[in-house]
Amino acid sequence: MKTDTDTSFKFTVLLVDDHDAYRKQLAEYLRGDGFQVIEANLTSTACAMIREGRVSLVLLDWALQNHHFSPGEPSTGLEILRTCYEVNPLLPVIAMSESELYDARDDSLLAGADCFLKKPFARLSLSVLLHRWNARLKAEKNPFTQLTAGVIKTADSVNRAYTRAVVEMVGSALRAAPKLGLSRQTVASYLASPSFS
Repeated sequence: MKTDTDTSFKFTVLLVDDHDAYRKQLAEYLRGDGFQVIEANLTSTACAMIREGRVSLVLLDWALQNHHFSPGEPSTGLEILRTCYEVNPLLPVIAMSESELYDARDDSLLAGADCFLKKPFARLSLSVLLHRWNARLKAEKNPFTQLTAGVIKTADSVNRAYTRAVVEMVGSALRAAPKLGLSRQTVASYLASPSFS
């Protein structure tokens, strides 16, 4: 039986870097590796995308200089990190920098970034990190993982979440009932109840 129940999960990387050529090359590489990537070169653009809920992970140039500067634009990635925490405290952030002027690694990690990569870095290393985060976030959406972690409090809630996922996958409660070995009335009651208890 398939337990990866969240068929709608899409892992989207927000790549924030003000060096356009570098950002476009890195985004092209990541897309070639199968990732969905959206790009930003300004703090305001990145923060808007994060607030829209379009992002699964942020890959952030910590020493963002904003060559396309406009009044009121912060000059580092700190504002973006703060926005991540306001919107979703669990949103993963990988900071990166080539700056030699200050300790960007300690600065970003102390501010709350999950990981730091010193530019230039091996793209394969980044791919491995992103695939690991993708697997982790996908697993966290799984009702069975949520039960183990205590997010869902009862096995009944897992059954209800699993039923919802199967209905979403097959397109209707009528077709889902035989696959689940449940009556249509039971499936309907699971769909009508809250997701978590």
